Amino acid sequence: MENIIISKDLLWKGIVESLFEDFLYYFFPDWTKNEVDFTKPFEFLDKELDKIYTTTKENVKNADKLVKVFLKNGTEKYILLHIEVQGYEDKAFDKRMFTTFYRLFDRFDKNIMAFALYTDEIKDYKPDSFVYKYQQTNLIYQFKTFKVLDYSLTELDVKDNIFSLVMLSVRNALDKNGKKDLAQLKWKIDLVKRLLKSGYNNEKIRYILHFIRSYINFESEKINQELESEINNIIKTRKNMGIEEIIKQEAFRQGEVKGEAIGEARGEAKGEAKGKAEGEAKAKAEAEIKREKELQSIIVAMLEDGFTDEKIMKLLHIDNEFLLKVKKSIKN
Repeated sequence: MENIIISKDLLWKGIVESLFEDFLYYFFPDWTKNEVDFTKPFEFLDKELDKIYTTTKENVKNADKLVKVFLKNGTEKYILLHIEVQGYEDKAFDKRMFTTFYRLFDRFDKNIMAFALYTDEIKDYKPDSFVYKYQQTNLIYQFKTFKVLDYSLTELDVKDNIFSLVMLSVRNALDKNGKKDLAQLKWKIDLVKRLLKSGYNNEKIRYILHFIRSYINFESEKINQELESEINNIIKTRKNMGIEEIIKQEAFRQGEVKGEAIGEARGEAKGEAKGKAEGEAKAKAEAEIKREKELQSIIVAMLEDGFTDEKIMKLLHIDNEFLLKVKKSIKN
């Protein structure tokens, strides 16, 4: 598999938005439990941040999020999330937090909660306020902070919150101590095993799996391939079968890509429309065969683990005929 490098800014933007409820419970547990109204959807206002940064002409590359959160008392708050993903000290960060705050307050005239999450490796770098003083004019702007480096893996592991796996990934990545590719591979695989045994829904598993894969890129392509191989092996033998849907979707996606390529090639000689259709049909058929083989491997693993026929059919959404077919193939 090609080693595609995704910026940490994009990874953070994606994971915060995709797991925003878990994010809130992780960093603001009491406030989230007691005040947030989850019957109303969150509104992500990134375009409003873009307007502010455009007016200030600043080249801001942080993974910032602005989210409108409704409260149970009928009011609303804008939660401004400044997520620091840079690995160096930014002496202007506190001022930028304040500048963004007062521009948002002036624009919306709403309550604002500001939060800075520091994922850098500089131990003493953790600004939590902006101070202004001139003559008798004084101002102190304070905001909530969280420094990943200040916490151990045990402390970051919050029970029953999937966002813990995000934080554990970041903390492991910060733990240099001579960890090369093989050591990084080990903790990634350990987290993937835990993820696939967690019982979370398929969508959340996809988000976290993508984050774990991409947050630290291996220098060796061989190690990248080994990670993918290990993930595939783990998927085949896991007991929580929600991941089967992920396999099915990925196989279908790969089939579409391959079908398009085959179709375009044949289209040059026999007509693009006909060739593409034939290629897509062939590729989808191949993808279905691949998916069926993956499914058979999963069924075999479940049978070996003592799952009943009824449980297997219910979890994998298969009929008795397909299950008997797999059983027969095992005997042969």
